Amino acid sequence: MEKTVRLNADQREDLVAYLDGELPDDQVRQIDTIVSRSEVARHEVEVLARTWEMLDVLPSAKASNDFASRTMTNLKALEAPYVFANQWWYAPLKRTISIAAWLAALLICGWIGFEVAKNRIPNPHEELLQDLPLIENLDSYQEARELDFIIQLKQNGLFDDAQGK
Repeated sequence: MEKTVRLNADQREDLVAYLDGELPDDQVRQIDTIVSRSEVARHEVEVLARTWEMLDVLPSAKASNDFASRTMTNLKALEAPYVFANQWWYAPLKRTISIAAWLAALLICGWIGFEVAKNRIPNPHEELLQDLPLIENLDSYQEARELDFIIQLKQNGLFDDAQGK
């Protein structure tokens, strides 16, 4: 007789069914064979049987009268799909997101319009701004009768302080 042969993990899982007589015959024969040959396996079965008997001594818990109806109600609630549209916060959130999306779209359109107007549409005053030094010195140019005289004044640096304004 082998004293150290133990039940394997599957057989240990089936011990409760074995003690209750709920196992198929072939599995019962396997466990009986191991238990008859091994003291260790027999001890495992005896410990579980004593534990099972001790459970019978404990007072049994009584369920309340409405336990079944509450349990079924909870199960039905768990089976029902979760619908966001039925939540109290869904309609205000949807409205807020919609308003925020419209505001963002308006801001983006305004920014695009500003950029197009600033960069793509020619400014009619740009040419005047480029000619500003000439316009500022127009009186001096009109007093001069010859172009050579103006070129000589420019070479002498007369107009440099006017451009630095």
